Amino acid sequence: MLQCFVIILFTISLYSQSYVEALQFKYTNAFQNQLYNNSVISTFEINSELPIAINKDSYLFLSPSYSNHQIKLDNTELQLATIHSLRLPIGVITAIGNSKWSLTALGILSSNGMELFKENSFQFGTILFTTFSKNPNKKIRLGVYVNKEFFGWFVIPVAGVNWQINNSNAIFGLLPGRLTFEHKWNSKLYSGLTFRAPMNSYRINDQRYITLYDNQLSLFLDYYLTKPICITFESGWGLFRKIRTSTIENNIKTNETNKIDGTFIRLCAAYRLKI
Repeated sequence: MLQCFVIILFTISLYSQSYVEALQFKYTNAFQNQLYNNSVISTFEINSELPIAINKDSYLFLSPSYSNHQIKLDNTELQLATIHSLRLPIGVITAIGNSKWSLTALGILSSNGMELFKENSFQFGTILFTTFSKNPNKKIRLGVYVNKEFFGWFVIPVAGVNWQINNSNAIFGLLPGRLTFEHKWNSKLYSGLTFRAPMNSYRINDQRYITLYDNQLSLFLDYYLTKPICITFESGWGLFRKIRTSTIENNIKTNETNKIDGTFIRLCAAYRLKI
C-alpha cells in the first residue's frame, strides 16, 4: 500500500532519479593520501524524500537532510574538526497546462557550520528547472541553481536527463550535481557508474569559514534485501578534492587551500521505491 501511494505521488522524479528514497542512511570515508597531506574526511548523512499530492498534476516536495563531516588535516588548524549541515528543501512540481512540459521550483534553507542555528550559519537558495517529457522513457531537464554561500552568491546552470534506454539500462541525473548510469542484472542486483560534484561552505566562527569541493567518480553495487530495502556499496576517486579555509579580518579575505584527492568508499541503506 505504501509503495503504491508514494509512486502515485511521485510520478515526476525531482532529481531525475529512477527511484524515490523515503529514508536513507549513508556513510562515506575518504582515505589518506600522502601526496596531499595526511587527510581524512568521514561523513554521515541521513535524508528523506517526502512527496505530497496537491492535485492531479501538482506535488509538494519536502526533502529534509542532516550530515556531519569529520575532518582531519595534519599541520593545519583543521587537525580535527566536525562540521554539520541541516537542510530543508521545500518546493512544488507542477505540469504546465496540457503540454509535455513541467516546472520544478524548490527553495532551500540550511544551517552549515561547527554549530548549527547560529545567526551566521544560515544559507538560503533555490533550484528552478523545467522538464520536457519527449516520451515516457526519456525526460530532459534545464534550469538554474542559486545559493547564498558564505563566500557570496553561487549561480550555476543545471541540465539533466532521465532516460530508460531499455529494460536493463538507464541514465539519470542533474548535472553538475549527479549523473548515474545504472544496469539491472536481475530484480535484486543493480550496478553502474556515478559522477557527483558536491560543493558547500561551512561556518567555523565569525571570521572564518571553509568550503569543501569534490568531483567523485565511482562504481556502485545495489542489492535489494527485500523489494523496498536497498543496500549500496560504492567505491571511487575524489578528483580535484580540496578544502579551502577563508579568513576575513579588517575586510580583507585570505584563503588557504588543501588539496586532498584520493579514494573513498560509501555504504548506504535506504527504503527505496523504484518508479
